Amino acid sequence: MKFELKDFNRNVPDKDLLNDLKDIAQKLEVNKLSSRQYEANGGKYTSGTIARRFNSWNNALEKAGLSIVLWRNVSKEELFENLENVWIRLGRQPVYRDMKMPISKYSADQYITKFGGWRKALEEFVEFINTESNHLEEIEDEVIKKKEVEYRHKTKRLPSERLKVQVLMRDGNICRLCGVTLTGDNIHFDHIIPWSKGGETELGNLQILCAKHNLAKGNTE
Repeated sequence: MKFELKDFNRNVPDKDLLNDLKDIAQKLEVNKLSSRQYEANGGKYTSGTIARRFNSWNNALEKAGLSIVLWRNVSKEELFENLENVWIRLGRQPVYRDMKMPISKYSADQYITKFGGWRKALEEFVEFINTESNHLEEIEDEVIKKKEVEYRHKTKRLPSERLKVQVLMRDGNICRLCGVTLTGDNIHFDHIIPWSKGGETELGNLQILCAKHNLAKGNTE
């Protein structure tokens, strides 16, 4: 077996990146090129490398003499909601290369265009997700009766997508009981003080567990 290092593209001259964009556009006989088209048709570099070098995919297209890709004017709220879903699905903070179908509805370039940079998009998202008012929709007057004990809850039983992201931001995707790294459907959001015993659906009362330990824990504290 032959071991080879992948090409390191950080020091590739700008003109080489732009020329490759032109070559792929010419090959496809188009005057504008999406990042997906570029990568699917033999681009030498990743679309992320190009977008980071020129601060956005559209900036790179303009410098290459190509027409920019026009996206639907997606609102910040839609982009934040999409980022919530991606974060929960991955169980960790998304990186630039994660933002593509089928995981993400919108590309990272759309976030760069809207917020002025991928890092800035993440910073605004974290500020948004940690705002107290985001949990107003969770408040609910619900009564649980169990063994003649009545609990009046101020929150819904199931955590919102925003609250799930807060828990993941705090704990990562690690089971608090066994330390295993979790992904996808194996990530369970557990009430430390069980809901059936008056525990609320709040950041301080939630933890990450694997499916096995969440089921084993049941309604114990």
